[in-house]
Amino acid sequence: MNTSRHISLIVLMILAPFFSPSALAQKPSVKIKIKTKNIRGGDLTKEECLQQIRGVRLSQDLRGAQLDDVDISGANLISADLSDANLKKSILTDAKLVRANLTRANLENAILYQADLSDAKLANANLKNANLTKANLKNASMVGANLSKAVLIYADLSGANLTGANMEGAKTNGVVFSGTIMPDGQIHP
Repeated sequence: MNTSRHISLIVLMILAPFFSPSALAQKPSVKIKIKTKNIRGGDLTKEECLQQIRGVRLSQDLRGAQLDDVDISGANLISADLSDANLKKSILTDAKLVRANLTRANLENAILYQADLSDAKLANANLKNANLTKANLKNASMVGANLSKAVLIYADLSGANLTGANMEGAKTNGVVFSGTIMPDGQIHP
């Protein structure tokens, strides 16, 4: 089996849960753009990005990665650099994003249920309509983040910095705001 056909089959196996059989029959060569720069300055392929995400090493460099609409639940992304990454509509349930750099990342409509984002950098990140139910956001820096219509039910924002964040329409039932710097700069008791 030639290499490109083998890679195509792997991609189809990875993507099969996201498409109905009729959709696969109509478009057998589905391509998703997932690119980022590696340390040497070259573009990483989708498979290389996913290998880094699934890898156990710390400090993954995924700056600017196009990872929209993928399921990377449970991923170990501790200390990963995902600044400027596009994770729109991605599923990151139970993901470990402790100390991750998500500055200016697009997480619109992402599912971050029970994700650990403690000490994460989310400055100017787009979390519009994101599901952060039961997420750990302790000491996260969310300065200027867009949390409009985000679901933060039972999330822990203890010690987080929300200065200038947009929280219009956010659902905050049961949120822990102990010592949190609120969008207006006031410290929550």
